[in-house]
Amino acid sequence: MDENRPRYFHDDGTEFNPALIPAPDLCASCAKNDAGDAEEDVLCNLTRADQQDDEVFLCFAYQPSSPAVNREEVLRSLCEQAGMEYPDESCEPGEDCERPIHF
Repeated sequence: MDENRPRYFHDDGTEFNPALIPAPDLCASCAKNDAGDAEEDVLCNLTRADQQDDEVFLCFAYQPSSPAVNREEVLRSLCEQAGMEYPDESCEPGEDCERPIHF
């Protein structure tokens, strides 16, 4: 067992393997996906685990890997699908664009 590998647990204390949680389509187009940042990987895995049973996957840490993708339009559309309001603030390039999720 790798001592440095993070371990993941559900709220009830049972351990789970994040590799067994399917990555949503949004993750496939995210610049943070497989970027090699161990801390970011933990956050991504926890976000996917938290929302694995949700109908709509929504991640405000999403950063498109392609400049052709409009981040705000993608997130607005996902918010609409999830039946929630998109935060009014806009995110400037280089800013920390993560937003709290309000249901």
